[in-house]
Amino acid sequence: MADEGGGDLGGLDADTADLHLFVAPTADLTGTTATEVPVDPGVAKFDLEFTFGETLEANAPAGIAVELRYSKDLFDDITAQGLVTRLARLLDDLTADPRKPVSAAQVLLPHEARAIEGWAGTEAAVPEDTVAALFEARAARTPDGVALRSGATTLTYAELNRRANRVAHTLTGLDVGPESFVALALPRSADQITALLGVLKAGAAYLPVDPDYPAERIRTMLGDARPALVVARRDTLGALPSPLPGGTRVLTLDEPETAAAIAAAPSTDPTDTDRTAPLRHGHPAYLIFTSGSTGRPNGVVVTHTGTANLAARQIERFRVGEGDRMLQFASPSFDAAFSEVCTALLSGAELVLATKDELTPGRPLAEVLTRHRITHVTLPPVALPLLPPEALASVTTLVTAGDALPRDAVRRWAPGRRLVNAYGPTEATVCATMSEPLTGDDEPTIGRPLGGVRVHVLDDRLDQVPPGVTGELYVGGPGLARGYAGRPGLTAARFVADPYGPPGARMYRTGDLVRWDRGGRLHFGGRADHQLSVRGFRVEPGEVEAVLLAHPAVAQAAVILYDDGRGGRTLTGYVVPAAGHTADAAALRRHVAGALPGHMVPAAVVPLERFPLTPNGKLDRKALPAPGFTTEASGRAPRTPREELLCELFAEALGVPRVGMDDSFFALGGHSLLAAGLIGRLHEALGVEIGLRSLFEAPTVAELAERLEAGAGPDGGEFDVLLPLRAGGEGPALFCVPAAGGLGWSFAGLAPHIPDRHPLYALQSPGLSDPRERPATVEEAAARYVERIREVVPHGPYHLVGWSVGGLIAHEMAVRLRAGGAEVALLAVLDAYPLAGTPVTPPDRAEVVETVRGQAGGHRLDDAATERLVEVYLGNTRAARAFTPGVFEGDLVHFAAGQDATGTLTPGLWLPHIGGQVEQHHVACGHEEMTRPGPLSVIGPVLAGKLADEHDEHHTHGA
Repeated sequence: MADEGGGDLGGLDADTADLHLFVAPTADLTGTTATEVPVDPGVAKFDLEFTFGETLEANAPAGIAVELRYSKDLFDDITAQGLVTRLARLLDDLTADPRKPVSAAQVLLPHEARAIEGWAGTEAAVPEDTVAALFEARAARTPDGVALRSGATTLTYAELNRRANRVAHTLTGLDVGPESFVALALPRSADQITALLGVLKAGAAYLPVDPDYPAERIRTMLGDARPALVVARRDTLGALPSPLPGGTRVLTLDEPETAAAIAAAPSTDPTDTDRTAPLRHGHPAYLIFTSGSTGRPNGVVVTHTGTANLAARQIERFRVGEGDRMLQFASPSFDAAFSEVCTALLSGAELVLATKDELTPGRPLAEVLTRHRITHVTLPPVALPLLPPEALASVTTLVTAGDALPRDAVRRWAPGRRLVNAYGPTEATVCATMSEPLTGDDEPTIGRPLGGVRVHVLDDRLDQVPPGVTGELYVGGPGLARGYAGRPGLTAARFVADPYGPPGARMYRTGDLVRWDRGGRLHFGGRADHQLSVRGFRVEPGEVEAVLLAHPAVAQAAVILYDDGRGGRTLTGYVVPAAGHTADAAALRRHVAGALPGHMVPAAVVPLERFPLTPNGKLDRKALPAPGFTTEASGRAPRTPREELLCELFAEALGVPRVGMDDSFFALGGHSLLAAGLIGRLHEALGVEIGLRSLFEAPTVAELAERLEAGAGPDGGEFDVLLPLRAGGEGPALFCVPAAGGLGWSFAGLAPHIPDRHPLYALQSPGLSDPRERPATVEEAAARYVERIREVVPHGPYHLVGWSVGGLIAHEMAVRLRAGGAEVALLAVLDAYPLAGTPVTPPDRAEVVETVRGQAGGHRLDDAATERLVEVYLGNTRAARAFTPGVFEGDLVHFAAGQDATGTLTPGLWLPHIGGQVEQHHVACGHEEMTRPGPLSVIGPVLAGKLADEHDEHHTHGA
């Protein structure tokens, strides 16, 4: 038999090579005869070709000769040699025991087994302290260092530690401790980080609850977790279901009595004598919900055992320390956020928080990175192509995680910094493996296991697979989660006995396909099941499919991540309508958005008559068609290279396959956030600076190309009192009055939902362009706006929609127009309420800055513009509190933000001020989200219907 180095190499020509293996006979074939037929195979006909024949040479041992021919373009000599040696081992194993199943034969070579044992991980020492103790030690070493920056709030390590201690002592006084769960229904803020640390110090485990999640999702999470307590603020109470499951208590941080009790609590580090029970490593540290294939989310219970190990390894590998600044980018409901918090706060670095809008990939995120001089950031690969080249100038360590890292991203972003690709499931405490710093020529890998972590690449018999062969990844070690809360069956299926570890050891079956390379690095190869990764979030298609199937119009549903072949991947749903029903794609998306987080809502829903099937009757996912779009690209093709590039940039920004010369950016689904990305791409690709006003006035490729050809530079006008979002159209115009910030850009998202025949205008505060012109009262603002809209539509009928304070102004405009004899055919308000006599907490200036930047939709604002927006916001809120509406003799269409419902501000407050009916609509979003694309997809069709009804009525009267 051949040994590990057996086989002779010999070249046939430049493109193929031969390897020979001689196998001695091991069976007596007495009574049989064979006749040799000489065959000259010549050059290999296949990429890989084995030829078997009897050896008859005089000096050669009797047996079977095996010749391997292979393409040298596809296989190197070492790989070919390994195939021959492995074949010899396979035959050895089978002939030694002919009764053994072929599937059980050993193909792993002894030297490979020894190498894999070393690659699988080391028994590195695991830190014994908890995260809470490590943070306390860090605060004692660097008490005056900046620990946390959030808007205008800056906390040193000593200040943050004292605040967290007071929260911890308050919790222990409420009988919260080890084995307790505390839900944190808090937005990105200093309060959220303080509460997180306070829960850990009390010995309990925290459960992040995103206030932006649909109410049904939050109800399910709290029902499964059964937390002892929910920590919230007054601005997030409306997101919580009522009543809470099991009578769970609520601690509202900014209620005066609660705030006073926390302030009076001890500021000293809590010990086991303060806690309800001694804190041990096996106690839960946090509970994170991930998508579940059964249609319900799964709660992963992670213990303290692996959290300190995670922080220690990442601090070392990321080279983060005192003076560095780490951005908290991940959603607080995602386990990567815990990693960012620990890595920053246990190393002495500064943790920087930003609002969700500021973290929008593209120029908003780039501005945050630049403004705060971020040195360390973890981003999903999908965010990188949206960043301008200068965005990471201050970043010394860039970590990518959550999805496969493209090779082009390594070439672009590795130079000038440390680029590390990390991998890990929630069930293994965030991170299990990590690459070495990648260079521009490196193929991206997920590297090697962290210290203390053990990994195995196994086949379906739990046998080790050779290097280069794809298998399923299993993870073991200190970071292994306890299991799934209330799911013993699922826990047993995914957390299995480790045959390669000590007695009682477990390993987690990740479902990810990987392979070892010859250097002991892991390469990601997709999923063993249908689980998807969307912007770094785990999505089980079964959970989305279950929600679609709950709709009465759906008989069958399938969800995939559609790949357009150009790097664009879209979460797409496919449905077969139930008998007697038609599938309304927009309605189905709204249905899903009411039950699942935004990252789990399909970007498109495609109705099909029937699903494509494989020959064995299963769903053929590869045969599902490309997702359709609401508007087809026009037939007119670009004529010049610049027009061709503009078409490509429009399509890229919109996420559609192609855009024609005469397609409107906003009619194809564009909105102010996407417009910010397009403007950034235009600057990067063409070196041109255009303003948002240019895109409103020239929304097609043809119009924008003509404007650029004429040499249009950075234009003004974005802050004009009357801003045309779509000036053309023979139908009645819709005038939009903005919220307190006075900025109307986000109403551009109505364009896809309002027919083209209707012009669309935004009214904006005069104080944005000239602070001296800022109206002091609602009445004054309404008078100015009425004057401007009469310049466009002198006689009516008028159609008005106002958001928040803008709803009060729109109502006053309607009163004034009706008093002047004009017809007001539509008055609609978005989460607007009469506020006179209602107790309103004065807004915090730092929060106002974040709010107005969010209303800018990701567009760059200089300090002067931001200051004007803030002053307009503060002035409008004062004016709203002092305003008592009159009576509008007509109907009101009211859209309420369901996630911010407080029980005190209700549409009924309008009844004394409306002579007709108040028509109510519920929108599953927060107050500040009313003009984002998702909510506008609910609001827009209602407004369009009202415009159509009014148009039909006028035609009937004139017949």
